[in-house]
Amino acid sequence: MEMNYLVIGEKIKKYRKEQKIPQQKLAKIIGISASHMCNIEKGRTKFGLSTLMTVAEALGVNTDLLLYEQISKRGKMRAIVLDEIEEQLKDCNEVQMQMLREFFHSEKSRLVQLAKEIKEDKRQKSLW
Repeated sequence: MEMNYLVIGEKIKKYRKEQKIPQQKLAKIIGISASHMCNIEKGRTKFGLSTLMTVAEALGVNTDLLLYEQISKRGKMRAIVLDEIEEQLKDCNEVQMQMLREFFHSEKSRLVQLAKEIKEDKRQKSLW
């Protein structure tokens, strides 16, 4: 699979701007030139995993957020939801994270069960 450096660069720019970090400052933090940082954000240059990890760390985001559309083409809603979840989790402590993890598993199970019930209900109605 070919990496879409333009999409990754746009995400880097998005997270950098959200944190109000000037492009030149981010470049300095990660140890590259400002022109190279500009080229990364515009998708004009390829870069390695180490640069991606350094950028993600400097921005305080998970590399998955920068690569997500590369990892899965399952739709924009999934990416939106994951971004929102990541934002909500930023200030959670370990206890809160564990509680949210348990809640998520519980609610996901309930959602799956509800979907089965709806599907079965529709199947039964179609038999009438």
